[in-house]
Amino acid sequence: MDNNIKINTYGLIAKGRNKDWYIYIQEDLKGTGGYYILYKKSLEKSTEGYDAWMENFEDVKDCFEEEQWEVRWLN
Repeated sequence: MDNNIKINTYGLIAKGRNKDWYIYIQEDLKGTGGYYILYKKSLEKSTEGYDAWMENFEDVKDCFEEEQWEVRWLN
């Protein structure tokens, strides 16, 4: 599955777990050496949301596959 995963761009989860939630992949190579996957119910500041840390980009791709995410990127 090729999701064309975008870094530092909001997207809408169109299929998979947390469908209709927003997702953002934040590169943190200087800080933690990895990536944060941030997902939340809406783009509003105070909304339900969660995060996961991935050691490398391969782990990010594996997470997308495991969660069966198809994302419509907003930018």
